[in-house]
Amino acid sequence: MSTKIGKLAAAFFMAGLLCLSQFPVPVQAQSVALVSGAITIAGATTISGSTVVAGAINVAGATVVSAGSVLEAGSVIEAGSIVNGEAVASSTVLASATTVTSTSILAASSTVAAGSTFASSTMLAAGTTLAAGTSFEAGSELAAGSVITAGSVVNGTTFSSATTLSSAVVVSQSTSLAAGSTIAAGSVLASGTAIAAGSAVVSATTIAQGSVLAQGSFAASASVVNAVAVSNGETFAANTAIVASTSLAGGSIIAAGSTLAAGSALVSSTTIAGTTFAGGSVAVANTAVVAGGSTLAAGTVVAAGSVVNGASVSSATVLSSSTVVSGSTVLASGSTVAASSVFAAGTMVI
Repeated sequence: MSTKIGKLAAAFFMAGLLCLSQFPVPVQAQSVALVSGAITIAGATTISGSTVVAGAINVAGATVVSAGSVLEAGSVIEAGSIVNGEAVASSTVLASATTVTSTSILAASSTVAAGSTFASSTMLAAGTTLAAGTSFEAGSELAAGSVITAGSVVNGTTFSSATTLSSAVVVSQSTSLAAGSTIAAGSVLASGTAIAAGSAVVSATTIAQGSVLAQGSFAASASVVNAVAVSNGETFAANTAIVASTSLAGGSIIAAGSTLAAGSALVSSTTIAGTTFAGGSVAVANTAVVAGGSTLAAGTVVAAGSVVNGASVSSATVLSSSTVVSGSTVLASGSTVAASSVFAAGTMVI
């Protein structure tokens, strides 16, 4: 383990066909059936309302699950997950349904059982694939930039060739997406949407409401900031208060003076470029190299496999007092950084 951590530390240091008005609105809301073949989510997509897992799905990469979600009996929770504030040290099969009461992380290779639900504000990132049989409920939105392949039928209009949407389309009547279609960042899955068996989900770094991303922060392409998609990368010209769904794709940067509110989660490759404060509990869903000068507040949960100031941690440990980072420190997946912690410049998720 020490060799692996050493490598990580070394790496760190080196380191217009469619318009909405053209689609009729039906008298009754209808679901959308996706035809056979995978549908790819190409950028951060928000779940708005309870979304049902119609059959067992895979967790392809660390996935952030919002409070109010339900993990049904038979779900497999892999080591490195965090469920309701508790670090999961070894693969665990749920014997009964578990309601998520605080932002939780499902580690890669976990399985979400049929009958589970993802609550509103859960966000799916680029790399998520939706299997045949997935259905979008009316009210879902396909963002501009989504690619609709030949054979798809969107709100009654049939596509004879692949088409990139020039404006957002809200689902209102019978719609089917053919294999190879992609769903762009900023899309929304409405309440009642059902995710079919065999789908695979993944998240990106999640910034909770109440956070502030300081001037100079950078949101990479495929991110969503305050429910608005970022298509070509964006550097913030001013401090930005987070008041709606926000997911930062890999390669994003958090600038000095930022504050991460409770419920935030460090998932995709993210660099902290200057002093950043934890205003509440922040989950670590992938390996985080913590720069010298950082402070891990009392109550921080250090997952097994972590290294703190050069000392290896063999089992999950809760810090009883504030710890200043002065030596090699790497937090393993499943760690939780307590409120009042401070990340120094150079901290990064890899």
